[in-house]
Amino acid sequence: MFKFKALSGLVVMLCVLLMPAALVAQPASLTPEAQTQSMRRGVNIIGYDPIWSDPASARFQQKHFKIIKDGGFDAVRVNLHAFAHMDGQNRLKPGYLKTLDGVVKGALDAGLTVILDQHNFNECAKDVPACRVKLKAFWTQISDVYKDAPPQVVFEILNEPNMAVDAVWNDMVAENLAVIRATNPTRNVIVGPESWNSLDKLSKLKLPEADRHLIVTFHYYTPMEFTHQGAPWTPGFKQLGVTWGSKGDRDQLEANFDKVAAWSKANGRPILLGEFGAYDKAPLASRIAYTEAVGRAAEARGFAWAYWQFDSDFVVYDVPADKWNAPIHGALIPEKASAAAPAKEEDDILKYLINSPQVSGWTVYGEGKTHALRQDKSSMVKTALKVTVPAPRPNPWDIGAAVAITGNIKKGDKLVFAVMARLDSKDPAAKAQIYTTIQQNEAPYTGITSGTITVTPEWDTLSFSGVASGDYPAGKANVGLHLGHLKGTIELGPVYVLNMGQ
Repeated sequence: MFKFKALSGLVVMLCVLLMPAALVAQPASLTPEAQTQSMRRGVNIIGYDPIWSDPASARFQQKHFKIIKDGGFDAVRVNLHAFAHMDGQNRLKPGYLKTLDGVVKGALDAGLTVILDQHNFNECAKDVPACRVKLKAFWTQISDVYKDAPPQVVFEILNEPNMAVDAVWNDMVAENLAVIRATNPTRNVIVGPESWNSLDKLSKLKLPEADRHLIVTFHYYTPMEFTHQGAPWTPGFKQLGVTWGSKGDRDQLEANFDKVAAWSKANGRPILLGEFGAYDKAPLASRIAYTEAVGRAAEARGFAWAYWQFDSDFVVYDVPADKWNAPIHGALIPEKASAAAPAKEEDDILKYLINSPQVSGWTVYGEGKTHALRQDKSSMVKTALKVTVPAPRPNPWDIGAAVAITGNIKKGDKLVFAVMARLDSKDPAAKAQIYTTIQQNEAPYTGITSGTITVTPEWDTLSFSGVASGDYPAGKANVGLHLGHLKGTIELGPVYVLNMGQ
């Protein structure tokens, strides 16, 4: 795409030789700051798509570039597992380059910035000497192929250097920059710190001071026990139902991003948040809160960002259904989601709601408790139900709060429960484990699914998810919180029960 055709080579050569040097076309360049602003909101694509080995089986199609652009995104980060497509001499295979050229052209034609992200980080961690040879071979070839491409094509040397690579990462940055600069002296190049692009390792990243066409990246999946819960490639985070959204969670996010912003200012390097997201086993309400909070925190500090990812896992687009994953898309691009909502009612998260979320919908039962609605305009939750248990009862279920479920439930449906709640306590360390169950609302009160939430004095969105064990028609189930073991007061806000289907 970016090389002269050899149809009239002699004529082209003579024209170039006779043309004044000042008139020979050269690709324009962008400052890294301007580049960062132009690729403000991005998404990772096609790292695990069949497109590379069998283009005819590709899930991602050319139409998706326009969908991404129309969906409010400015850039795509193309994840390239290129080592598998090299021959014995580390030459990229022609079919691979043809596919890549089609990807680059499709993205540019849609008005998107294209980040070519070398993504063989696992292979590099396992065999550093072999990686160094292959990585230089990759950038030697890609730099030559795209040397005449517009500045909207950006290079990223290597995704998430880690483990054995860490000790030599600065040397690898220098040697690959030298390769790239031989043919692309002013193209913007993305480089991140060691330890999986950790923000805590920014101070160890050594960049050539004279090279002012560099953008620094970091990845953010903190806390991992939330973002990677249930992910099969991280067996250390098996516990499900971990939530995010408390004041402490949000304070940690702001402090971490302030650290990156301070480094950026001190070193004069603009920032790309190259990956973030929460795996789809996490509670949906918390995924939405996390995704929105991280995106807005990045934008507030002038960082560009790229969500992980379009398809495969953490998805923002449902390829088989050919539509946006509305809750996540809305969290990333709120103005697009709100604009589309009136026309696409089916994309509204509330379509999954199977209860009335109003605080007035709570029913409280049991002897010895007191309860009342309270109004407080200064509170995060303006209207809440206060339930006071003066002394623990013999059984947790002796006192409880319940909300009727008004929608149908079928065996195998994925159910998501979310409630805003806090303890009315002056002890900041206070906490209570609350058993929560979705169950049949009449004898024998069969459980449908259940979970445990942890309530503290801070308002928090608490949630769990599970799979329905049976069929229950509308009006035959409820969700209940067991409060009989408490001593003190709990405040309950809006409650949501979502049926996400099979």
